[in-house]
Amino acid sequence: MTHIAFLIPPLSGHINPTLAVVAELAARGHRVSYAVTGDYSRPASRAGAQCVAYRTTMRHAGDAPAGALSFGERFTASDFIRAQRGQLREAAAVLPLLAEAFGSDVPDVAVCDPIWWAGRVLAAQWGVPTVKSVATLASNSRWSIGKAYASFDPTHPALPGLFATISAFLARTGTDLTADRLLSTEDGIPVIAYHPRAFQVDGDCFGSHVHFVGPCLPERTGQSDHGHAWQPPDGQRVTLVSLGTVFNLRPDFFGMCIAALADQGRPVVLSLGGGDPAGLGPLPPNVQAHSYLPLLEVLPHADVFVSSASLRSAMEALSHAVGIIAVPQMPEQRATADRISQLGLGLRLEQAERSAEALRQAVAALSADARVADRLRLMQGEMRRAGGARAAADVIEAEFCIDRRSR
Repeated sequence: MTHIAFLIPPLSGHINPTLAVVAELAARGHRVSYAVTGDYSRPASRAGAQCVAYRTTMRHAGDAPAGALSFGERFTASDFIRAQRGQLREAAAVLPLLAEAFGSDVPDVAVCDPIWWAGRVLAAQWGVPTVKSVATLASNSRWSIGKAYASFDPTHPALPGLFATISAFLARTGTDLTADRLLSTEDGIPVIAYHPRAFQVDGDCFGSHVHFVGPCLPERTGQSDHGHAWQPPDGQRVTLVSLGTVFNLRPDFFGMCIAALADQGRPVVLSLGGGDPAGLGPLPPNVQAHSYLPLLEVLPHADVFVSSASLRSAMEALSHAVGIIAVPQMPEQRATADRISQLGLGLRLEQAERSAEALRQAVAALSADARVADRLRLMQGEMRRAGGARAAADVIEAEFCIDRRSR
């Protein structure tokens, strides 16, 4: 029985895409371990993984790893430095905990997220093959989110000291990892990307080691981990509004959406990502608000999704051919929003355009646009052909000559 370890940062947008892959691997007879914090132990266990618990130092969004680009409209050298220092702090704290937790039960394969250094270092210490799990648009020497959406000063005086500190840390890990190797996007390690090649910017310029498997969507039970069940309205398509679970405490934004969509003759569903619906005040009859909501339960009944345009939520919407009105808040989301607009899969509202009237007009235009509907169906077909969780599991097996069980 092959032992496969998932070493992914404690961020929902990075963990959630992997869970269906875990379930597929477990169904094929592999033993899967997943390093998780308490918040994610239940979904990982439900997917079929044995949870390996640890405590993270990432207490707030500002500690998110650099690859998450969870800062402002543009990613600066100061943002990069702050994020890398957070990565060093996280890796130094987590490595001994996970090394002890796994003990002599070393995995045969490690599935690592490149923005979480602890995973890459552990895999190198164990000397086991690695697969990269990339939850953002993929990067190479030709295109990356960092290059396209950064205002980066390479002469920042703190950068030489930062790279010296990273190098010194890696030297103490007893591996041959260097800062260049750790941060490289083209090191030949196989990559699983959770979107189809057709959605990737310059998708034809990525080598065969990058596997665009499309969204790996889990089976849904109609109930979230927070115990909520949602019932769709009879015979009507809804407008779904969500800013995800990071940078989402925006009662001003949700208030604007309510003002825009009240009494428009269509149901509106707000998912607040942990916010308190009571803070929005009395709601119009056509609007409902939920602190948490499983988006995959709502999207089959939606025709418009007002979204911050995280890649995960965009893939969930596009898998149901739902048009997206993107209101990005950070560079990673801006990249996804731009791609949605370029491919004609929805609309993007710039910061200066975000008013109740602009949103009202955008929802009306998108829901009535037959050309967008055609392009949504074409992208839906691309996503189905990409293979999803089965294709991702095939990559993990095939790259390392793991014998497949008959199925």
